[in-house]
Amino acid sequence: MKSILAVRNVATPDYERRHAVARWQRDGHSVRLRQLEPQTRYITFWAQGSQGLWQGMVGAQDWLQAVWPQWSELLPQKCASKDILELFSAVDRPLDIAPDLLDYQRLFDFELDHGESLQQAYLPCVSTALSDLWVIGVPSHREQVSRPLQAWLQAVPQTLRIVLGTSELGQLPCSQLMLGDVLFIAAQTRQLFMADRCIGQFTFIEEGLHMQLTPPDSAVPAVPCVLSQLPVKLEFVLGELTLTMAQLNDFIELQVLPLETVTASRVEVRAGGKRIAIGELVQLDDRLGVELHEIFRGVGDE
Repeated sequence: MKSILAVRNVATPDYERRHAVARWQRDGHSVRLRQLEPQTRYITFWAQGSQGLWQGMVGAQDWLQAVWPQWSELLPQKCASKDILELFSAVDRPLDIAPDLLDYQRLFDFELDHGESLQQAYLPCVSTALSDLWVIGVPSHREQVSRPLQAWLQAVPQTLRIVLGTSELGQLPCSQLMLGDVLFIAAQTRQLFMADRCIGQFTFIEEGLHMQLTPPDSAVPAVPCVLSQLPVKLEFVLGELTLTMAQLNDFIELQVLPLETVTASRVEVRAGGKRIAIGELVQLDDRLGVELHEIFRGVGDE
C-alpha cells in the first residue's frame, strides 16, 4: 500500500488538540486553535483533575490584570513576571474553568516560559472569565458521556439475533448426521443478541415473542439495556471493482488488481452498508486511520 498510496503522517499531539477543540466546541464552549503571542511571558503548569493530567499556560500579565488590576500597576516591570508566578502558585483556585470542560483539583510544577518551542504550534485557547488559557497537553483520558442518538445514526441498521439455546459440539453426532435426524437443544437460553452482545431475553406468547431488554446477567436487573451504547461495525472502503464471474474464476495467487482511480484521500466509511463519511488515509504513530473530511448526517447530504 505504501508504494502506491501517499499516506500523510499526523502528529499525535496535533491530532489530540484538534479533536479536543472540536469536542469542546460541540459542547458549547468558547475554544479555538490559536498560536501563542510573541514577546509574551507565560506561566506554565500541570493540572490534576477527574479526567487525568493536563498541561496549560496563561499569560502572566494578562492573568494579573484580570484578577488584581490595581496590583499590576504597583509591581516593578523588571520583576513582575517572577512576582506574578509566586502569586499564581499561591492562589488556591487561580483559574475559573467550566468543570465539564477542564476541571482540576490542584495545580503544580509552575514555571515561567516564553513559549519559543510552541510558537509555531496551534494550541487550544480557552476563553475564561479571567484570561485566556492555552492547553498544551489535553487530559490523559476523558469521561464517556452518553448522548442521545442523532437522527441520521438511528437509520444505521443493526441485526437482532434470536437464539433459542445451545448444545455442545461433543453432544452432536456431526459426522453421522442424516436427513430426518433431530438435534436437541441442551440449554434453552432464549437470548437476544445485537452487535454480539446479549441485550435481553424473550418468551413465547400467543402474539409472538415477548422481549425483555435487560441483560440476564446484569447486576442491577431494574436498569434497562442502553441500545444506543452498542457498538456499530465500521467498514473502510478504499475502492470498488465490478468483475464478472469469469474474472473471479480466473483469480490466481499473487495476482494484482488494477486500482488506477483509487486515492488515499477518498476512503469511504460505511456502517451497516451505508456510507456515513469520506476521509483521507493517514498514518497516526504506528496505526493506519482515516481522517474524516465529509460526514453525511442525512439523506440530503449525500
